[in-house]
Amino acid sequence: MTDSIPIDISPAFPVEVPRDAVPAKFRELIGLDEIPADVDFTAGSTHEEDGLSFTQYSYANYLGETISATVLKPLHAQSDSLAGAVCMPGTNSSGEEVIDKRMYRTKPPTEHGVLLGWGRELAKRGYAVLSFSPKGAVARRGTVALWEEEAKLLAPYARPQIGVLTDEALRASLVLGAIDGVDSDRIGLTGMSLGGLASWMAMSCGPWIRTAAAVCGVVGTLEQVIHYGQVERHSSFIFIPHLLRYFDHPEIVAACIAPRPFMMVAPTEDDDMPREGVDELIRVVSPVYESEGRPELFKVHRPPGIHTFLPKYFEWVVEWFDQILAPDSP
Repeated sequence: MTDSIPIDISPAFPVEVPRDAVPAKFRELIGLDEIPADVDFTAGSTHEEDGLSFTQYSYANYLGETISATVLKPLHAQSDSLAGAVCMPGTNSSGEEVIDKRMYRTKPPTEHGVLLGWGRELAKRGYAVLSFSPKGAVARRGTVALWEEEAKLLAPYARPQIGVLTDEALRASLVLGAIDGVDSDRIGLTGMSLGGLASWMAMSCGPWIRTAAAVCGVVGTLEQVIHYGQVERHSSFIFIPHLLRYFDHPEIVAACIAPRPFMMVAPTEDDDMPREGVDELIRVVSPVYESEGRPELFKVHRPPGIHTFLPKYFEWVVEWFDQILAPDSP
C-alpha cells in the first residue's frame, strides 16, 4: 500500500463514458490511433528438433523497432490448419525461455520464479506457437533508467509504452495468422505477468482475436493496484495516464472483450492484482456474459498463492485453448 496519495480520490471516474464508446477511448489513451490490419514480416532460417519446426520471423512495431519472433509448429500435425497461440513471457523472462528445451520452474512454488519451456510444450500439444520478448521485458528494455527515460519522452506524443506492448501483441497475432498452416480465425494470446497484461489488452483492441488466457496479468482494477498493491514493483509502464478519469479494467474487459471467451488466473495473494480489484472486475464483467447466455466463456481461476507461474496454471491455459480454439468451437 502507498501513502503517497490519499485513498479517497473522489469522484473516481469524473467523465462518464458510455459502454459503446469505451473501445475508442481506451485505444486513444494507450496511443493506438490505428489498429493494424496486416503486418509485413520476413521469414528467416528454419530448423527441426524435438518433433517441431522452428522458424525465425522479424517484423516492426509502430515505433519502427524490429521484433524477432520464433514460430514453432508440430512436424506431424493432425490437421493442416492449426490453432495458433502467441506466447509472451513475464518481465524477467524472454521469448527464448518460453521455448526452452524442457518445461520447469527456476524456483519453488512458494517463491517468485520463471516457468521455462511452456511455449514449446504447447506446440508439442498441437498448436502453432509464436514466441517473442515483448516491450518491457528485460531482454529488450536495457536499464531501468533508460526505460523510464523513453517513457518520459514518449508521453508528450501520447504514446505510452503500454500501447507499444499492445501493438506488438496485436502484430504477433497477425503474423501468426498469416503463416501457412495456421487458422487465422483460431488465434489465442497468453502469457505470464507482462505477457498476460499484453494478452488481455491486445484482445481488447483486436476483434479478430478469439481468446486470451492471462496468467497473473495485472488485471483487476488499476485503482486497487495504486492504493493497495506493491507499486514499487512496477515502473510507470502500467499506470496509464488519464485512465481513471474515464474507467478502469472492469469496464475495458466488459466493453472490449466480452462476450468473446476470456480466461484469467488471479492468485489470491498476488500483490500485482489485489483481490478486491479482481472482485470488482468479476462483479462488472460476469453480468455481460450472463446476458449473452454464455457465462462459461468468462473463467477466473483464483488459487491461493503469489505472483508466479505454476505448471498447473499452464494446464488451465491448455484446457481453455483446447476448448475455445477447437475447430468446431462456436
